[in-house]
Amino acid sequence: MQHILAIDGGGSRTRCLAINRDGSITGAAESGPSNHLLVDADTVRQSLDVAVTESMKKTGIEGSDVACISAGLAGVDYDGRGADEIAAVFRDLGFENVIINGDVVIAHAGALSGKAGVLALAGTGSAILGVGKDGTRVKVGGWGPIFGDEGSAYGIAQSCLQAAARGFDGRGRKTLLLDVITDALGLDSFDESLSRVYLDEMEPREIAALSRTCYPAAEAGDDVAVSIFRQAGDDLAEAVASAIRRLGSVEPKVSYQGSVLESCSMVLDQFKKALSDEFPDACIAAPKFKPVIGAFLIGCKHAGWNTGEMDLSGLENVPFRA
Repeated sequence: MQHILAIDGGGSRTRCLAINRDGSITGAAESGPSNHLLVDADTVRQSLDVAVTESMKKTGIEGSDVACISAGLAGVDYDGRGADEIAAVFRDLGFENVIINGDVVIAHAGALSGKAGVLALAGTGSAILGVGKDGTRVKVGGWGPIFGDEGSAYGIAQSCLQAAARGFDGRGRKTLLLDVITDALGLDSFDESLSRVYLDEMEPREIAALSRTCYPAAEAGDDVAVSIFRQAGDDLAEAVASAIRRLGSVEPKVSYQGSVLESCSMVLDQFKKALSDEFPDACIAAPKFKPVIGAFLIGCKHAGWNTGEMDLSGLENVPFRA
């Protein structure tokens, strides 16, 4: 039986599922980062190779059994810019029938089951994609860490580091973040974080991981941490609102993907509140499928597979942690 290899590649990890024509997951693998804008070409190739090879090995299939590879990757834009570089990697690995999209495109397809609406993607990075009923696409954000990445795990972690630095200097309010970050980095004193971040050249995904570390401080009621996580919700809502206005949606459908909105209830609650205040008629729904399943749905369309003949209920819970 033929399979589609569905891939979700980001700044922190790459996930691959082998799914057969019945819509059943037969193999899964996870590897390192594959955002070619943030990591070197060798790392991207290795991450994609491991994810594909391991998922096929677990499934027991050969390359000839693969109908297509459908991948959504951070570093590839919503309009396909950057796709050629990734397609070349897959060709080197022996795969010609490949569909490459941006990670926000597969996230949208998964969350909204391929229907029109606006998607807020907030993982290591952040981006908003709106798709109108006529197929019109608009993107908001997705500029990366230098330009902003507001509402992302990286953006939250950066704000937490800045708040801790101000607290250490006495320029800002006291905050639990100072001790939380010091402990998380295994330091004796927060000022040692300079060498840890700069000299050790922490990768973006390592910095982004600090957002998860800092979230308990917000849950404990630390005012500084609470304001940072709530601001992330406001920032994401602001970006979604911009996409809604640009699409001219009257009763917009909105969903979300990514660790920030799915794991941090404080961010999600603030996101919903801010968006509902501006658009009372907005329908804000939890995602139907994970981004990697969105890649599968896009792959099915490309391969001519009829998803209407499949039982997709088994795809609602993929074998990956949030």
